[in-house]
Amino acid sequence: MDYHAIIQALQKGIMYLPVTLRLSFIPLVIGSVLGLGFALIRFYNIRFFSHFLKIIFPILKGIPVVLVLIVAYLVFSDWFDQLAVALQFPIRFKDINREYLIIVILSGYATIQLTEVFRGLLLQFDRTQLDAAASIGLTTRQTIRRIILPQLWFQSLPLLCNQWIVLLKLSALASIVSVVDILSGSLITATTSYTFLEAYIAAAVIYWILAIIIEQMGFFLERRPLAKRGGI
Repeated sequence: MDYHAIIQALQKGIMYLPVTLRLSFIPLVIGSVLGLGFALIRFYNIRFFSHFLKIIFPILKGIPVVLVLIVAYLVFSDWFDQLAVALQFPIRFKDINREYLIIVILSGYATIQLTEVFRGLLLQFDRTQLDAAASIGLTTRQTIRRIILPQLWFQSLPLLCNQWIVLLKLSALASIVSVVDILSGSLITATTSYTFLEAYIAAAVIYWILAIIIEQMGFFLERRPLAKRGGI
């Protein structure tokens, strides 16, 4: 085992830490917002939209992320230049940051997963609170903002942290579309020294440390008093 190669790979991989954090945290935020919205649509059984989501989500959940990423990349790279020429846009596919494609795909994945997370929590919600809110004249929007969201935030914290870790690991797929992240960055040194095992170990250590930090952040937020979290 070449420990010097591990240290070199660690240093190289850490250089691309901001890329991995962007590719995991931005989809988490987008997925949380959209997932919460879709979960509320299904919870309140809004006509047409709820039925549509009930049909489309089981289909989307059955498609692997890596397959979606590869197909999206191939289609986008093939059609974008043709569309740009037809519309007389000066930009070409090679000018676009590939991170955007990763973020869109992972945001879609996070939205699907977090919709089910929030919907499950909403189904366990004490409906007597909703009845009490209606009895004092609160509108649906006020009920969501003042009663549902503060409690849902606390209950979903462990699941959100877990989803962030999942997205962190999925961001390693970035190398498929030529985006350099922690994993592919760690492997840069191995291309000349052929110390691939050491490079993979270095990348695993970085991911492991990041997962521990995210878990500890979740534990810290869970231990905070309800009043400081903005609860009622």
